[in-house]
Amino acid sequence: MLVRRRSAVVTTVLCGVLAVGGCSSTESGNAQPSTTTDLSAATAALWDPCSQIPDSTLTSLGLDVKSKRSGVLGVEEPGWKICRWDDVNFPSGFGIGVYSTVHTVDEVRAKPTNIEFKDVVIAGRSGVQFRQSHYDANEDCSIAFPTATGMAQLDMLNGGTKEKLVPPCERLQPIAEAIVPLFPK
Repeated sequence: MLVRRRSAVVTTVLCGVLAVGGCSSTESGNAQPSTTTDLSAATAALWDPCSQIPDSTLTSLGLDVKSKRSGVLGVEEPGWKICRWDDVNFPSGFGIGVYSTVHTVDEVRAKPTNIEFKDVVIAGRSGVQFRQSHYDANEDCSIAFPTATGMAQLDMLNGGTKEKLVPPCERLQPIAEAIVPLFPK
């Protein structure tokens, strides 16, 4: 039952993240891939959190390196590099996701189910904190940062437990301080 619940939570979170928006080369600002070939090349060129965040960093942050999961339930998504880890210091269901994508922070802001935006500076880098409206405030926190290829994002989900011991944004802050310097510019 726990595995099924965790899979449903992960699927819901990642589907929400992946629904940021479609790609188009007609928007102002950074041009985004408009063909499958362009998207494949752009995806291949993205920074990969699964291979670019050292295990020692994750362990020092209380994340279980053995719980690493790539993609959405193991399936890679075009335009995204996705990695998730469980938090060993908190109850089951409390985990972090780190993403790199061709999508932009402007697309995150434009998505109607992303709410409660707050400009933040973490590790000297400007970004935007928000949450998804289908989660309670004590279940979800995301922070996105612009990059030359789109954006990099972290999220903390506490959807697997009824006991919300630590607000997700509070738990995400020290993790972000350590991981954001690894993001591409």
